[in-house]
Amino acid sequence: MKKNNSCYLKGMFALFGAAALSISFFFLLSRWNAVKGFVGTLAGILMPFIIGGVLAWLLTPICNMTENWLTNRLKKRKNGDKAAKGLSILITLLFAVLVVFTLLVMVIPALLENVYSVLRQIPDSVQSFNNWAMELAGDNATLQNYINDLSEAVSTDLPEWINDTVLPGLQTLIGEVSAGVVRFAGMLYNLLIGIIVSVYLLGCRKTFARQGKKLLYSIFPKKWAVKILDEISYANRMFTGFISGRIVDSLIIGVICFVGMLLLRIPNPMLVSVITGVTNVIPFFGPYIGAIPSFLLILMVSPAKAVVFLIFILILQQFDGNILGPRILGNKTGLSSFWVLFSILLFGGLFGFVGMIIGVPVFAVIYDILRKLVNKGVAYQETREKQQR
Repeated sequence: MKKNNSCYLKGMFALFGAAALSISFFFLLSRWNAVKGFVGTLAGILMPFIIGGVLAWLLTPICNMTENWLTNRLKKRKNGDKAAKGLSILITLLFAVLVVFTLLVMVIPALLENVYSVLRQIPDSVQSFNNWAMELAGDNATLQNYINDLSEAVSTDLPEWINDTVLPGLQTLIGEVSAGVVRFAGMLYNLLIGIIVSVYLLGCRKTFARQGKKLLYSIFPKKWAVKILDEISYANRMFTGFISGRIVDSLIIGVICFVGMLLLRIPNPMLVSVITGVTNVIPFFGPYIGAIPSFLLILMVSPAKAVVFLIFILILQQFDGNILGPRILGNKTGLSSFWVLFSILLFGGLFGFVGMIIGVPVFAVIYDILRKLVNKGVAYQETREKQQR
């Protein structure tokens, strides 16, 4: 009898919890603008800590590996553990600064040169595209007249648009420079404080882990505390594997794109490769988001090369989707293609670009929790049916 009462009591608590979660979820959706505004304000205030937390989380694997290596080398010396801890943090930060500095030195000058080249080539590109379109039209008089009208409209309306819209807009732009400088200074301040916060977090990461574990055991029964810790560990593995895998995959794709464009003599290789690599971080939609502006940039310079680029990028994305991506990422999320698409659209609509990047691992964690709850519910129903028999 006690077992039956216990099962019914657990079922009531599970039903109550599901109802409470559903009500809370629909309340958040109905007040989403207010909640989003509050979260945005709070995130702005805590931005240095958010930046520091993200930096510390990204650098923790490197710091752990370095600390373990130094501990084995310095364990026989006095205060070897403390020295290994401090040196590991210093080496990790120097490594991160070196990587960022190297990328900036390699990419920024070539990127600026490509941007200036695109801006200088706009008039010639318009004329080149017009000549290519006329050759493509051949003897078709209707198409030739349409292309001529379009070319005249561009050549006459473009200077007027620059004089009437762009130049007056520069005055407004100059007036907003001071506000932009203030925002830029705020970004630098947040970044500087974030780096300092990341140092503290890296130094206290093991202490915070012990304190968090102790807090869980003080609030929840041991059984539930273990389950919560398992889920936190699963979420950490999911985010670490997915985000780091996407970054490595995108970096490789960017390098392959750059080398391929150089070999094929496609214009603006650095600019297009950076666009391709950055947008490739976004699952599913990233390759298309990067391919469209890249194709248009090349089309202005050489329509024939734009077609070559389109074929090349399609082959490259097939290689990434079927060979490179699965080898680097594997099936870390355990989600089907449908749920990957669903999570990108959902979180992208709610949180923009950042939501499109983190949407898949976040939804994978939610999916794992729901899967375990469903399995628990099925097991409970099976136990109840056996007891009734």
